[in-house]
Amino acid sequence: MTLVAIVLGTLACSRSTRRLEHIKDVGVLRVAIDPTFAPFEVINEDGHIVGLDADLADEIARRLGVQAHLVTTGYDALYDALTVDRADVIISALYPDPARTGAFAFTRPYFDAGQVLVMRGGTPISEVDDLAGRSVVCIFGTSGHMEALRWEAVLNPPPELVTADDADAAAALLREGAVEVAIMDHVAAQAHLHGDPSLHIVMPPISSEPYAIAVRREDEDLREAIDEILAEMEREGQIAALVETWLRP
Repeated sequence: MTLVAIVLGTLACSRSTRRLEHIKDVGVLRVAIDPTFAPFEVINEDGHIVGLDADLADEIARRLGVQAHLVTTGYDALYDALTVDRADVIISALYPDPARTGAFAFTRPYFDAGQVLVMRGGTPISEVDDLAGRSVVCIFGTSGHMEALRWEAVLNPPPELVTADDADAAAALLREGAVEVAIMDHVAAQAHLHGDPSLHIVMPPISSEPYAIAVRREDEDLREAIDEILAEMEREGQIAALVETWLRP
């Protein structure tokens, strides 16, 4: 191995093991993002990337004392952006992939897009067991539909299931009083809460699809710092405020 190769390898290793220090030195947090999933990330009419994840990236960078620089890439190439050092983190409605934990690490979730129960105010339901004998609409073919079919077999009396083609149709049945409960993903549920105080979501989700931030496995200092920031933002209500801003249009 040449001296140049040894030096370059040493520098790369040094920067990787002190990623947070390097980010603060250069003053930039490079964020890999695929801007094709509104309302988390999308390119607006002015050509700027906006959305919950874009705002989250800006806030994390601000709390680190640096600026966020968004590195656009396709969803399938997000991890590649970390591997080739085009980015320091991925913030892009990313579900932690168990198959990638050897090379990458994930922060605590900042949002769970799993299936949730939605109902009108006053409906006495706080958990799945309360659905026995209730009328429930689910979206055909979703994981929520699969859960509802399982409840049919275990709850006594079983819930009365109705299927809908999409979240809009399910929400319409709920508002009309045709059903007592709707099952839909958390993103759609938040959108339907906007302007309709009669609806509310039962948490936690009945199925989990957490969104988290990814870093290289060796960048543990950066992951820990971001985890602390996410915890602070949650305590201060800023995560909830981002959800309110972007998921309730």
